[in-house]
Amino acid sequence: MTMISICGGVVALVTVVAWFMPVLSRPDLYFATTVRPWLRTTPEGRRILWRYRLQVIVHSLVAAGLLLVPGRLAGDSAATWLITSMAAIAWQIAGWFFAFQGARRQVKPHGVDPASVREAEAEGETVNLPGGWLLQVGPFVTLAAAALDLHRRWTSLPERFPVHWGVDGRPNGWASRTAAGVYGPLVIAAVIAASIAVFAALLRRSHPIHHAGEPAEAERRFRRVVLWTLLGAEYYLVLVTIWVARLPLAAASSGGSPAPPPVAPLLGLTLAFVVVTAVALVRAAQGRERVGHGAGRQQGEPPIGDRTPDRCWKAGLFYVNPDDPALFVEKRFGIGYTLNFGRPLSWLILVLSIVAPLAVALWVVRGAS
Repeated sequence: MTMISICGGVVALVTVVAWFMPVLSRPDLYFATTVRPWLRTTPEGRRILWRYRLQVIVHSLVAAGLLLVPGRLAGDSAATWLITSMAAIAWQIAGWFFAFQGARRQVKPHGVDPASVREAEAEGETVNLPGGWLLQVGPFVTLAAAALDLHRRWTSLPERFPVHWGVDGRPNGWASRTAAGVYGPLVIAAVIAASIAVFAALLRRSHPIHHAGEPAEAERRFRRVVLWTLLGAEYYLVLVTIWVARLPLAAASSGGSPAPPPVAPLLGLTLAFVVVTAVALVRAAQGRERVGHGAGRQQGEPPIGDRTPDRCWKAGLFYVNPDDPALFVEKRFGIGYTLNFGRPLSWLILVLSIVAPLAVALWVVRGAS
């Protein structure tokens, strides 16, 4: 039941996110296309949104149905649960993508030319890192303290200890008392936290869409909320990792065969973090031009959008513009920022943020067995 509960929660979360995403963009942007700000309030705009949401619901129901397959299959093995669960989530995400692309094709005939000149393009604006350096180094200090605690108790740790349990509650994955087996989760968390910190440091300086007045201040406020969210993600990662890293201590206290750790607190923490950050980001209302703030713009005013060319948004999700000096730009679908893949530095950041954790994970897998 634990596996189906977790995957069911993921399916429900993706459904909610996909349902609300179209109305979280600036009113001049509809399904990643620059339009007149009142398009989404017209019958055609509402019809496009209704079709998109109907497809999202259908694909979510199919994904939910796939989650019920393991219970009807002979054996009900962990491998079967894993395969069908991943298939359900993959189906839902792919279905959302095709629903988005279909809606985008319907919106394109209503597209208009955006204002393409960024204000203060030659001079970026810098926002301070939240909490100063004291909070910024907190995740790494906490991970180091956890590693020192494990080192201090090294001789009391069992030679082998369980790190994974099957659906029947029996251990089916083990690690050894080696540097990789004991410290591996902490090292992986440190590398991922460092990647998040680099993103945050680079995001501090960006090219604004508006340079003065309340819209500019709103952009700065939203960027500060995003930076706080990234810092919160680092601390959340540290808490979860320390919970995992203490499995050897649990094994030592139980004679080597501890029961599966309770996942309810972890799921509760995850849900709380997702809800709090989502509410904070939505309330910050990037640029204060989301629905309810800017949709009432007069029809004679030109659309602003995000001042990026529509042609540079590949599939409406990936921004590729080597002529734009900005490293980060606002997402056109959803909330937050995305990389400008027309900049070589963006690819370097992306590769390092993926390769470094994978390399450490490979070291852990090989050294912990």
